[in-house]
Amino acid sequence: MKILRNKHEMAAQFALWKKAGLRIGIVPTMGNLHNGHLSLLDVLDARADKIITTIYVNPLQFAPDEDFNVYPRTHEEDFAKLRETGKCDAIFIPEQMYEDGHATTIQPAGVALGYETEFRPHFFEGVATIVHKLFQQTGADIAVFGEKDYQQLQVIKQMVTDLDLSVEILASPTIREADGLAMSSRNGYLTPAERQIAPILYQVMQETADQIRGGKPVDTILSQACRKILASGFSAIDYFSYCDAQTLANADSHIETGMLLAAIHLGNVRLIDQLKV
Repeated sequence: MKILRNKHEMAAQFALWKKAGLRIGIVPTMGNLHNGHLSLLDVLDARADKIITTIYVNPLQFAPDEDFNVYPRTHEEDFAKLRETGKCDAIFIPEQMYEDGHATTIQPAGVALGYETEFRPHFFEGVATIVHKLFQQTGADIAVFGEKDYQQLQVIKQMVTDLDLSVEILASPTIREADGLAMSSRNGYLTPAERQIAPILYQVMQETADQIRGGKPVDTILSQACRKILASGFSAIDYFSYCDAQTLANADSHIETGMLLAAIHLGNVRLIDQLKV
Protein backbone atom coordinates (compact mmCIF):
# COMPACT_ATOMS: atom_id res chain seq x y z
CA MET A 1 0.00 0.00 0.00
CA LYS A 2 1.55 3.26 -1.16
CA ILE A 3 1.25 6.53 0.78
CA LEU A 4 1.27 9.54 -1.52
CA ARG A 5 1.60 13.00 0.02
CA ASN A 6 1.28 15.44 -2.88
CA LYS A 7 -0.38 15.72 -6.27
CA HIS A 8 2.90 15.09 -8.15
CA GLU A 9 3.41 11.71 -6.46
CA MET A 10 -0.24 10.91 -7.09
CA ALA A 11 -0.03 11.87 -10.77
CA ALA A 12 3.05 9.72 -11.33
CA GLN A 13 1.32 6.72 -9.75
CA PHE A 14 -1.98 6.99 -11.60
CA ALA A 15 -0.12 7.54 -14.89
CA LEU A 16 1.51 4.12 -14.45
CA TRP A 17 -1.85 2.51 -13.69
CA LYS A 18 -3.52 4.19 -16.66
CA LYS A 19 -0.71 3.09 -18.96
CA ALA A 20 -1.37 -0.47 -17.84
CA GLY A 21 -5.07 -0.06 -18.67
CA LEU A 22 -6.20 -0.28 -15.06
CA ARG A 23 -9.47 1.15 -13.74
CA ILE A 24 -9.00 3.45 -10.74
CA GLY A 25 -11.53 3.78 -7.94
CA ILE A 26 -11.41 6.28 -5.10
CA VAL A 27 -12.93 6.54 -1.62
CA PRO A 28 -12.83 10.23 -0.56
CA THR A 29 -12.67 10.72 3.22
CA MET A 30 -11.56 13.20 5.87
CA GLY A 31 -9.92 10.40 7.85
CA ASN A 32 -10.75 9.18 11.37
CA LEU A 33 -11.94 6.05 9.61
CA HIS A 34 -14.64 3.71 10.90
CA ASN A 35 -16.34 0.63 9.49
CA GLY A 36 -18.65 2.78 7.40
CA HIS A 37 -15.65 4.15 5.50
CA LEU A 38 -14.09 0.71 5.17
CA SER A 39 -17.30 -0.70 3.71
CA LEU A 40 -16.87 1.68 0.77
CA LEU A 41 -13.76 -0.24 -0.26
CA ASP A 42 -15.88 -3.40 -0.39
CA VAL A 43 -18.22 -1.64 -2.85
CA LEU A 44 -15.29 -0.79 -5.14
CA ASP A 45 -13.46 -4.09 -4.81
CA ALA A 46 -15.17 -5.80 -7.75
CA ARG A 47 -15.45 -2.63 -9.84
CA ALA A 48 -11.93 -1.21 -9.81
CA ASP A 49 -8.45 -2.61 -10.45
CA LYS A 50 -6.80 -0.15 -8.07
CA ILE A 51 -8.38 1.57 -5.07
CA ILE A 52 -7.21 4.87 -3.62
CA THR A 53 -8.45 6.15 -0.26
CA THR A 54 -8.04 9.91 0.04
CA ILE A 55 -7.65 11.54 3.46
CA TYR A 56 -7.94 15.31 3.67
CA VAL A 57 -9.73 17.52 6.18
CA ASN A 58 -11.04 20.14 3.79
CA PRO A 59 -11.12 23.66 5.27
CA LEU A 60 -13.60 24.87 2.65
CA GLN A 61 -16.28 22.65 4.22
CA PHE A 62 -16.02 24.28 7.64
CA ALA A 63 -17.46 27.59 8.79
CA PRO A 64 -15.46 29.64 11.34
CA ASP A 65 -17.65 28.33 14.20
CA GLU A 66 -17.29 24.67 13.21
CA ASP A 67 -14.79 22.03 14.30
CA PHE A 68 -12.02 22.22 11.67
CA ASN A 69 -9.17 22.70 14.15
CA VAL A 70 -10.28 19.89 16.45
CA TYR A 71 -11.57 17.47 13.80
CA PRO A 72 -9.83 14.15 14.61
CA ARG A 73 -6.61 13.49 12.66
CA THR A 74 -5.86 9.80 13.26
CA HIS A 75 -3.53 9.06 10.37
CA GLU A 76 -1.53 6.14 11.76
CA GLU A 77 -4.69 4.39 12.95
CA ASP A 78 -6.30 5.04 9.57
CA PHE A 79 -3.30 3.59 7.73
CA ALA A 80 -3.45 0.45 9.87
CA LYS A 81 -7.16 -0.05 9.24
CA LEU A 82 -6.70 0.34 5.50
CA ARG A 83 -3.80 -2.13 5.46
CA GLU A 84 -5.95 -4.66 7.29
CA THR A 85 -8.61 -4.55 4.58
CA GLY A 86 -6.12 -5.73 1.97
CA LYS A 87 -8.11 -3.73 -0.56
CA CYS A 88 -6.45 -0.31 -0.53
CA ASP A 89 -3.63 0.12 -3.07
CA ALA A 90 -2.77 3.71 -2.21
CA ILE A 91 -3.55 6.40 0.34
CA PHE A 92 -3.56 9.93 -1.03
CA ILE A 93 -3.04 12.23 1.94
CA PRO A 94 -2.06 15.58 0.40
CA GLU A 95 -0.23 18.02 2.63
CA GLN A 96 -1.60 20.89 0.55
CA MET A 97 -4.62 21.15 -1.74
CA TYR A 98 -4.99 24.90 -2.17
CA GLU A 99 -1.96 26.78 -3.42
CA ASP A 100 -1.34 30.39 -2.39
CA GLY A 101 -3.72 32.60 -4.31
CA HIS A 102 -6.27 29.83 -4.90
CA ALA A 103 -9.46 31.64 -5.93
CA THR A 104 -11.62 29.27 -7.98
CA THR A 105 -14.44 27.23 -6.46
CA ILE A 106 -17.49 25.36 -7.70
CA GLN A 107 -20.82 26.76 -6.57
CA PRO A 108 -23.52 24.09 -6.98
CA ALA A 109 -27.22 24.86 -7.15
CA GLY A 110 -30.15 22.55 -7.94
CA VAL A 111 -30.16 19.75 -5.36
CA ALA A 112 -27.59 21.72 -3.32
CA LEU A 113 -30.26 24.26 -2.34
CA GLY A 114 -32.19 23.79 0.88
CA TYR A 115 -31.59 21.43 3.80
CA GLU A 116 -27.83 21.65 4.52
CA THR A 117 -27.48 24.92 2.63
CA GLU A 118 -29.97 26.62 4.96
CA PHE A 119 -27.67 25.97 7.92
CA ARG A 120 -24.23 25.58 6.33
CA PRO A 121 -24.30 27.81 3.21
CA HIS A 122 -20.57 27.29 2.61
CA PHE A 123 -20.68 23.51 2.74
CA PHE A 124 -21.46 22.26 -0.75
CA GLU A 125 -19.15 24.78 -2.38
CA GLY A 126 -16.37 23.21 -0.33
CA VAL A 127 -17.51 19.66 -1.09
CA ALA A 128 -17.85 20.18 -4.84
CA THR A 129 -14.52 21.95 -5.12
CA ILE A 130 -12.50 19.34 -3.21
CA VAL A 131 -14.20 16.37 -4.87
CA HIS A 132 -13.56 17.82 -8.33
CA LYS A 133 -9.89 18.38 -7.44
CA LEU A 134 -9.60 14.82 -6.11
CA PHE A 135 -11.13 13.41 -9.28
CA GLN A 136 -8.54 15.29 -11.33
CA GLN A 137 -5.55 14.52 -9.14
CA THR A 138 -6.23 10.79 -8.75
CA GLY A 139 -7.30 10.00 -12.31
CA ALA A 140 -10.46 8.45 -10.90
CA ASP A 141 -12.68 6.35 -13.15
CA ILE A 142 -15.13 5.51 -10.38
CA ALA A 143 -15.86 6.84 -6.88
CA VAL A 144 -18.10 5.73 -4.04
CA PHE A 145 -19.94 7.85 -1.47
CA GLY A 146 -22.12 6.85 1.47
CA GLU A 147 -25.86 7.46 1.41
CA LYS A 148 -25.83 8.83 4.97
CA ASP A 149 -24.72 12.18 3.51
CA TYR A 150 -27.56 11.90 1.03
CA GLN A 151 -27.81 15.48 -0.19
CA GLN A 152 -24.02 15.52 -0.65
CA LEU A 153 -24.29 12.38 -2.79
CA GLN A 154 -26.91 14.02 -5.00
CA VAL A 155 -24.82 17.20 -5.31
CA ILE A 156 -21.82 15.19 -6.48
CA LYS A 157 -23.93 13.27 -8.99
CA GLN A 158 -25.28 16.54 -10.37
CA MET A 159 -21.79 18.04 -10.61
CA VAL A 160 -20.55 15.01 -12.56
CA THR A 161 -23.48 15.29 -14.96
CA ASP A 162 -23.40 19.06 -15.36
CA LEU A 163 -19.63 19.30 -15.88
CA ASP A 164 -19.42 16.20 -18.12
CA LEU A 165 -16.96 14.43 -15.84
CA SER A 166 -16.10 10.88 -16.86
CA VAL A 167 -16.33 9.47 -13.34
CA GLU A 168 -18.89 6.84 -12.37
CA ILE A 169 -20.52 7.54 -9.00
CA LEU A 170 -21.61 4.66 -6.77
CA ALA A 171 -23.78 4.96 -3.65
CA SER A 172 -23.24 2.77 -0.61
CA PRO A 173 -25.97 2.15 2.00
CA THR A 174 -25.62 3.75 5.43
CA ILE A 175 -23.66 1.55 7.85
CA ARG A 176 -25.08 1.53 11.36
CA GLU A 177 -24.05 0.54 14.85
CA ALA A 178 -25.89 -2.41 16.41
CA ASP A 179 -28.40 -0.01 18.00
CA GLY A 180 -29.13 1.77 14.70
CA LEU A 181 -27.01 4.90 15.05
CA ALA A 182 -25.50 5.82 11.69
CA MET A 183 -21.71 5.52 11.84
CA SER A 184 -19.94 8.89 11.76
CA SER A 185 -16.56 10.23 12.79
CA ARG A 186 -18.39 12.83 14.87
CA ASN A 187 -20.06 10.16 17.02
CA GLY A 188 -16.85 10.17 19.02
CA TYR A 189 -17.79 13.61 20.33
CA LEU A 190 -20.88 12.23 22.11
CA THR A 191 -20.77 11.90 25.87
CA PRO A 192 -21.79 8.50 27.29
CA ALA A 193 -25.21 9.88 28.19
CA GLU A 194 -25.69 11.38 24.73
CA ARG A 195 -24.59 8.12 23.11
CA GLN A 196 -27.52 6.41 24.86
CA ILE A 197 -29.94 8.96 23.42
CA ALA A 198 -28.52 9.10 19.87
CA PRO A 199 -30.12 5.87 18.49
CA ILE A 200 -33.58 7.29 19.19
CA LEU A 201 -33.25 9.38 16.03
CA TYR A 202 -33.20 6.29 13.83
CA GLN A 203 -36.02 4.71 15.82
CA VAL A 204 -38.19 7.77 15.24
CA MET A 205 -37.28 7.79 11.56
CA GLN A 206 -38.39 4.17 11.22
CA GLU A 207 -41.68 4.91 13.00
CA THR A 208 -42.20 7.96 10.79
CA ALA A 209 -41.55 5.97 7.62
CA ASP A 210 -44.12 3.36 8.67
CA GLN A 211 -46.72 6.06 9.30
CA ILE A 212 -46.06 7.76 5.96
CA ARG A 213 -46.45 4.43 4.18
CA GLY A 214 -49.71 4.01 6.05
CA GLY A 215 -51.12 7.12 4.42
CA LYS A 216 -51.33 9.49 7.35
CA PRO A 217 -50.89 13.24 6.61
CA VAL A 218 -47.16 13.91 6.21
CA ASP A 219 -47.15 17.31 7.92
CA THR A 220 -48.82 15.85 11.02
CA ILE A 221 -46.47 12.88 11.11
CA LEU A 222 -43.37 15.07 10.83
CA SER A 223 -44.58 17.45 13.54
CA GLN A 224 -45.21 14.54 15.89
CA ALA A 225 -41.78 13.10 15.12
CA CYS A 226 -40.04 16.39 15.85
CA ARG A 227 -41.79 16.71 19.21
CA LYS A 228 -40.74 13.16 20.12
CA ILE A 229 -37.12 13.84 19.11
CA LEU A 230 -36.89 16.96 21.27
CA ALA A 231 -38.63 15.25 24.18
CA SER A 232 -36.04 12.46 24.03
CA GLY A 233 -33.17 14.81 24.87
CA PHE A 234 -32.02 16.18 21.51
CA SER A 235 -31.29 19.89 21.68
CA ALA A 236 -32.35 21.24 18.27
CA ILE A 237 -33.63 20.22 14.85
CA ASP A 238 -32.22 21.76 11.70
CA TYR A 239 -34.55 19.72 9.51
CA PHE A 240 -36.60 16.55 9.61
CA SER A 241 -38.14 16.30 6.16
CA TYR A 242 -39.77 13.97 3.67
CA CYS A 243 -38.83 14.49 0.04
CA ASP A 244 -38.34 12.98 -3.39
CA ALA A 245 -35.05 11.06 -3.42
CA GLN A 246 -34.05 12.39 -6.84
CA THR A 247 -35.07 16.05 -6.79
CA LEU A 248 -35.14 16.52 -2.98
CA ALA A 249 -38.41 18.44 -3.42
CA ASN A 250 -40.71 18.18 -0.40
CA ALA A 251 -43.46 15.57 -0.67
CA ASP A 252 -46.79 15.90 1.15
CA SER A 253 -47.89 12.29 0.69
CA HIS A 254 -46.29 8.89 0.22
CA ILE A 255 -44.38 8.48 -3.05
CA GLU A 256 -42.40 5.55 -4.42
CA THR A 257 -39.16 7.55 -4.38
CA GLY A 258 -39.66 9.01 -0.90
CA MET A 259 -36.78 9.78 1.47
CA LEU A 260 -36.57 11.04 5.03
CA LEU A 261 -33.69 13.46 5.68
CA ALA A 262 -32.67 14.60 9.16
CA ALA A 263 -30.11 16.87 10.77
CA ILE A 264 -30.43 16.97 14.55
CA HIS A 265 -28.31 18.42 17.35
CA LEU A 266 -27.48 16.39 20.43
CA GLY A 267 -25.44 18.51 22.81
CA ASN A 268 -22.56 19.85 20.74
CA VAL A 269 -22.86 17.15 18.08
CA ARG A 270 -24.80 17.47 14.84
CA LEU A 271 -26.13 14.12 13.63
CA ILE A 272 -27.39 13.56 10.09
CA ASP A 273 -29.28 10.55 8.77
CA GLN A 274 -31.53 9.37 5.95
CA LEU A 275 -34.02 6.62 5.38
CA LYS A 276 -35.76 5.43 2.24
CA VAL A 277 -39.52 5.30 2.67
